Formats: sequence, structure tokens, C-alpha cells
Amino acid sequence: MLFVATEFAWFFLIILPIAWLARPHIGAWKLAMIGAGLFFYGWWRHNGPNGTASIWDRDNDWWWFHTIPARFCIYLLIFAVVNWALAQLAASMRETGGSRMVVIAAGVVDLGALFYFKYAGWLSGILNDHAGTNFGLSQIVLPIGVSFISFQALGYVIDVHRGTQDPVSLSDFTSYLLFFPHIVAGPLVRVNEFVPQIHEPFDPRRVEVPRALLLIATGFVKKVIISSFLFKQIVEPVFANPKAYGGVDSLFASYAYAAQIFCDFSGYTDIAIGLALLLGIRFPQNFDSPYRSLSIQEFWRRWHMSLSRWLRDYLYIGLGGNRRGEARTYINLFLTMLIGGLWHGANTTFLIWGALHGGALVAERYLVGRAPFSMGPVGPVLRWLATFHIVCLGWIFFNATNTGIAIDIIGNIGGLLVFSSGPSSQFVTVGLLFAIAVVLAWQFIPARIGGQFTARFAMLPAISQGIAVGMVMVFCYYFGSVAEFIYFQF
Repeated sequence: MLFVATEFAWFFLIILPIAWLARPHIGAWKLAMIGAGLFFYGWWRHNGPNGTASIWDRDNDWWWFHTIPARFCIYLLIFAVVNWALAQLAASMRETGGSRMVVIAAGVVDLGALFYFKYAGWLSGILNDHAGTNFGLSQIVLPIGVSFISFQALGYVIDVHRGTQDPVSLSDFTSYLLFFPHIVAGPLVRVNEFVPQIHEPFDPRRVEVPRALLLIATGFVKKVIISSFLFKQIVEPVFANPKAYGGVDSLFASYAYAAQIFCDFSGYTDIAIGLALLLGIRFPQNFDSPYRSLSIQEFWRRWHMSLSRWLRDYLYIGLGGNRRGEARTYINLFLTMLIGGLWHGANTTFLIWGALHGGALVAERYLVGRAPFSMGPVGPVLRWLATFHIVCLGWIFFNATNTGIAIDIIGNIGGLLVFSSGPSSQFVTVGLLFAIAVVLAWQFIPARIGGQFTARFAMLPAISQGIAVGMVMVFCYYFGSVAEFIYFQF
């Protein structure tokens, strides 16, 4: 079920009053949220090797648990129980030092499930093609959001092992893991950011409704209008067949994809944070104007911030961080980003994307303090240009279905820059340039401006707020298009 789909609007209109009425009764609220999460997840339809499936389908008149989404709902419940039990065991064995073995077991369970769903089919295909084997794993159906769910569960067990998180009840943990606003694409919320909130006294007057409405409306504009326009206008045709187009189209397709993925993912995050706010839960910020960054390190402090923190706290520090000398620090940085690339999917393009960012982080760390000259007042501009174009280069590999397509696009751009050759543009229009410019300009709007606008919006009568947001929704539905969010595949 997509946040921007009509059926979700009806779903949320039913869930919201239930959540508010049940909130004074914590047990009822958690049960309602677990049920809502399963329903939301089970609504998903998958056109896979076993056909289209949904929570309402029947498979030869058998009960609904024979459908693909229903199996994944059962998997989610089992996954929650297993990780909760492992965390309880880790807490009980922390004093004796045995909790480390529990973390290893959790890693086997969580990362093993992740490996099976995301990479077993890829590896079996490689073996079948090159070793003559006949593994039948290429038809595995990937549950949406499996990476986010696995990372959140594993992070909880690690936190309990480290003593930074006390164990929580099974109902607390299950409602945390299955809370539908973040169940499929984050943000990666931690248990200590979620569970204490559900035990706070609930006062509807403290719910930040104006901010939530603005976030949801902004997310709709980003996703349904800007992201969809960029995708259809240039990204889809050029990345599908780059050999048919020239350097100008390839260059602007890479810029457009950078703008598209920002609007798509930050738009999802805006909607998720807004929905959670309406339900009385505050999520951490996940984007902070990433395209204004002056370094790759700063970019990762601003882009998908919850994933960056997860990789830093559980992977980079787990590898040793910067505690084992300069050379080991470089290796840990590179490995963290390489694994971060692999986390996104079983494709060489993701590995190259991760390696590019890892190499850039290593180079930045090495060059800090070693530059023999100062770039003067133009320094920030040059650093911004370099950072933005390194990020755009990485996005080419991230979006390409294979390395051949990425190389073709880069080759087209290289031909344009070196030889100023190639066919004239077929897609670069005033509308396209305006859309990209809007997304980039968006990055440089001071945060205080947004805060002031939210404060002024909150001063309007509730009916005026509703009419304004409703008009935005109607505009989006009339002029935009609904498509699955990019990060649903992860």
C-alpha cells in the first residue's frame, strides 16, 4: 500500500481515530498498531513468479495465509518474537560475557534472512550461469522493506548487549518493529526513540498537527509531482537506452536522477514523519539539505541520516572505527561504504556506488590538513561542485540496471565534455531545467524560514489548514502520477 494511493487515505482515516481513542490504553494502542502494520504490509501486491497476491486473494480457495504477503506477515511476527527473545537472552547473559554469542546468533538470524531474500537468488544465478549448477533460488520473492526491518531488529539486540538499551516487552518491540509509517522504508528508528513515547501521557492538544500536515503535503509534492515528472521526462528513457541519446541528455539525466531520488526518498520520509506525528510519535530527521554539502562526509551527515548513524554505530565502530591507526581507519571507512552499497541490493552497480563513496571518504580524510594551498574565497564553491558531481556520478551507477548502462551514460557525458560532440538534446526543456533548479535551490533555504512558515501556518484556523492541504492533495492527484517509492526495493 503506497502512502500516495487512494486506498491508503481511506486506511489512515480509519486508523487515526482508532489510534487516538486507544492511546490512553497502551495495550489496546499497541494491539491496534500491530494489526494496522500487518494489514498495511499485507495489502502489498506482488507480480512475481507465483502471480499477483494480496491479503484478499485466495489460492485455490485455501485460506489467505497461502498468499505471498500473508506469509510475509507471519514471517514478520516470527521475526519479531525471535529477536525479542534474543535480546532478553543477551540481557540475562551480559554480566557473564555470553551476550556476545547471542549477538552473533542474532546476526546469523537477521543477516541470514537478509542474505537469503536479497542475495541467494543473485548468487545462484551466477553459479547457474558459470558453474553449470541448477539452483532454483532465482525465483525468491523479496519482501518489501526487509533490509530496514532486519537492521532495526539487529540494532536492538546489539544495544541490549552493549547495555545502552534495557530490554522491552514483546508487545513494545512488536509494535515498534511493525509501526506502519516506517515499516518498509524507514527512517531507521531505534527502540529508545520509539518505546518511551508510547508510554508518555497522551494529550491530543500536544500533537503537532500543522507541522504534520505540512510535511505530508510537501512529501506529496516532492513525490507525485517533481519526482514523477523528472522520471518520465528524462530519467526513464535515457537510463533505459543511453546509446540512443547524446551527452547533453545523459548529463541532464544524471542531474535529474539526483533530484528525483532526493524528492522520492525525502518525500516518503516527510510523509512518514507527518503520519507518525498525527499518531503521536516523533521520528528523527532523515534528510537535511544533502545537496548543499561541501564534502562527501558532510553529505552522509545529511543524506539518509538514520542509515548513516546505523552504519557508523554498528558497522564502522564495530570494525574498529578510528581507534586502530590511520591505515585501519581508511580500511574501515571503505568497508563500511562498500557494505552499505551491498546492503542496497545484489548488483555490481551498488558495489561500485559504495566503493566510490568509500574511496571519496578515504581521500577526503587523507587530504584534510595536507592541501599545499588555499583555494581562497572560491574554495566553498569548488568543494560544492566537486561534492555534488561525485554524488551524481555515484547515482549513475545506483540507478543503472547494470554496469554497461552506467558506462554508456558516463561515456556520453565524457564525449560531450571532451569533444563537445554527440546528438542534440531531445529532453532538455525549460520545465526540466526549472524542476532541477527548484530541487537544488530547496537545499539552500535556511531552516529558520521553514520554521517561520510552519509557525504562520499553525496560526491559521483548522478549517483553513485543512482546505490548504486538501487543495495540494487534489493538485497532486490531478497533475501527478502514483508510482512505487524507489527505496521500497530495499
